[in-house]
Amino acid sequence: MSGLFADQIFWVLVLTTLVLSGMAAFFALFTFLLRLKNEHEARIWAGLEQRWGPPILEVLMEEAHPSSLHPLVKKGEEIHFLEFVFEYAQRLKSAERDLLSEATRPYLPLILPRLKHRRIGIRARAVQTLGTLGLPEYAEAVRDAIQDPAPYVAAIAARHLAHEVGPKAADDVCRGLARFTNFRIWYLVDMVVAMGPPAIPAIRKTLADPDMPVQSRAVVAHALSVLRDLGSADLAANIAIGERDPTFLAALLRLLGQVGTPKHAISAREHLESPEFFVRAAATRTLAELGTAEDLPMLVERLNDPSSWVKMAAAKGVYRLGGKAALTALIDPDDPASPWFRQVLAEETGR
Repeated sequence: MSGLFADQIFWVLVLTTLVLSGMAAFFALFTFLLRLKNEHEARIWAGLEQRWGPPILEVLMEEAHPSSLHPLVKKGEEIHFLEFVFEYAQRLKSAERDLLSEATRPYLPLILPRLKHRRIGIRARAVQTLGTLGLPEYAEAVRDAIQDPAPYVAAIAARHLAHEVGPKAADDVCRGLARFTNFRIWYLVDMVVAMGPPAIPAIRKTLADPDMPVQSRAVVAHALSVLRDLGSADLAANIAIGERDPTFLAALLRLLGQVGTPKHAISAREHLESPEFFVRAAATRTLAELGTAEDLPMLVERLNDPSSWVKMAAAKGVYRLGGKAALTALIDPDDPASPWFRQVLAEETGR
């Protein structure tokens, strides 16, 4: 039996060695073929660079018409040409990019089938290409891509569409925010702000929509704050009074601090005792901006808050509503909050 067992072990080792050797040979061959493929593609792109690069520069310098590039694009090279021009266009200003858009116009329809490709990367590249070179002509195709199954592709479409501002485009971008709950909030805020003042009606509509996710409503609240939309103050104040989601609430209070008036200070007073420190800080900052001298006792009370952010906001509020004398009167060497007062005095009086 021992001899039979030894033979079995031997053949297992032989088979294992053969399998490992075969795998090593396969990966070596795969790496070699991949290298050949990459070198072949590099030679192709180098040749295209020599053929298309100088004429494209002539078009950009307006020494040649964009249509002069068309005879240089051979049959079967159309997609390569679009990719080549796309790389140029990403680094250009609007006027120069328009010249290249005109040059690619006959070939852009070839991109449309790629919007339905099974691979996410190809769909994303197609949206980028149309968003960079095909707007406004292909705005509808880019708009449809906001419904792409992949949030990454949808976000690319929304970001490009944000620069093609019109009532329908703005509505689509704002509705599309519901797809991007896992994206960084300030990435989305920048996207909404990029639409500018013409999109404000759609942004306000999203803020007021209780069926939208609270993160989306927080995004548009921040965007309205950046855009300093005075007309959104009443809406934000009414929502803030009864709102309990801390992230959305903090965004609403920040918006009120930017665009509100003293009549909106009630929304800030409502949340000075919030369990979330960042909401208390936002409410304190907003009250400091919108409140009156009658709110000084509330702000002084906030100086005992366990959060340093709230203490700092309260100290600034005391200075703004009561002046240097009011804040100086609170300075006590034995008071743990005194360093906050001195810092605020140094910042405010040094302006």
